[in-house]
This record gives sequence, C-alpha cells and structure tokens, in this order.
Amino acid sequence: MYQLDNVSFYYAKPILENINLTIQKNTFYSIVGPNGAGKTTLLRLLAGLLKPKKGNIFLEKKPIFLYSKKQLATKVSLISQEHIHFDYTVYEIVSLGRYPHKKRFSFSKIDYEKIDEAINICGLEYLKNENILNLSSGEHQRVLIARSLAQDTNILLLDEAFSNLDLKYILSILDALMSLNKTIISVFHDIKLARLADYTIFLKNAQIFKIIDKRQTLFPSFLEQFYDVDTSKLSNIGFSSMLV
Repeated sequence: MYQLDNVSFYYAKPILENINLTIQKNTFYSIVGPNGAGKTTLLRLLAGLLKPKKGNIFLEKKPIFLYSKKQLATKVSLISQEHIHFDYTVYEIVSLGRYPHKKRFSFSKIDYEKIDEAINICGLEYLKNENILNLSSGEHQRVLIARSLAQDTNILLLDEAFSNLDLKYILSILDALMSLNKTIISVFHDIKLARLADYTIFLKNAQIFKIIDKRQTLFPSFLEQFYDVDTSKLSNIGFSSMLV
C-alpha cells in the first residue's frame, strides 16, 4: 500500500529523519509519541499534502507526487481537528465527501447511500438537518469523521480524530472502522486506544523508535524509555492503567 524510503522532512529543524516504513493493505496502524515527534507531519506526507525534503513515498508502487489531487482524494482521506465555520447542515457537510467521486451535476443513488451510511456509523441521524455551527465540539468532530467515511477511500488517516469524543462514540466508531476492511493510520494520545490497532508505531525525536505488534506486551521498562518517565511513580498516583 505505502512504502516510505529514507523519508525526511524539516523546517528550521528536523521533523522526521530517515523514515523507512511499509504500510500493508487493509491493516490498522496507530501512531503515538510526544509532542513534536512528527506524528501530524507523517500523516500529511502520507496524504500527499507535504512533499519529503529527502527520500520517496510510494502509494500502490507509484510515487505519491505523481497522483493528481483528485486521484488522491479517491484513495486517501485525512481527518484532523479542523473547525468548520460555514453555515451548512450536518448532511451538507457530510455530502462534501462524495465530491471526488461525483461525475454528474447531481449525486447518484450510491452517493446518497454512502452519505447515509456515514451518518449512521457516526450516530448523527438525529442531527443531520442541524446547522453545524450549533454543535458541540464532540458532535462537530463526528461530522468530520462522517464526511471522511462518505468519501469512501481505501485509506483513512486520522489525526487525533477521537480526542473530543465520548468513550461511547470512540468505541462504536472504531469498531465500525475496523469492520470496513480499510487501511487505517491513526494518531492517538491514549496509548490504550492505540493498542487496539494491529501495529503501533512509536515516534520519538523525529524517528521511528519502535513498531510493536498488538500481540506483544508493553512492558513498563519500554514505556519508561519511550516516555522518559518512572512508571512506578505513575502507578503511585493512579495512572497504572497506562501500563496495560
């Protein structure tokens, strides 16, 4: 699906350095790391929104920069924590996800089916005619996720897309996503949620620190090394659940 060969990106200082990574088709990857580790930058590179300063990114064995914006929009969708300020209904916002596939002046039956399916997955049926400006931050974020699902790409990139959601919706949406047989790459702040993925990519100091299979155990010694914390102190103040 994706192949990254010695990919580096920087502004004044390195954001990512010499990243070598293979992303398999129909697999769920999570990304975790401290602030400034390059998590968002990595997603933006995979979305084709940024170009590496060094190295190459291949999508389906083709250099990603050779795809047009419209071609990429039919293959990859990115969900971030943007805020929509337009005076649109929830249904209208979600329907925007179908525009890369639109071939006529009006939506097809399949378009409407994909829009309705996305709205249902995100639990937005009762809000679909509501103005998005009237929604809470969590409801707003669910609309963004629904818009991306309506886009119906084989690759979903999520940049802390669940941070404003109640646990009920996090679990139900994640469960739905994992049943769709898509390639999912999601940045998580919560390591316990990250461990639901098939593989967890640990980013630190602009590099891949380690990639861990979901079947592997996260030992306190690893977390101490990665997060630069004393896990025994975390346990003493009630954060032992982080170690699961």
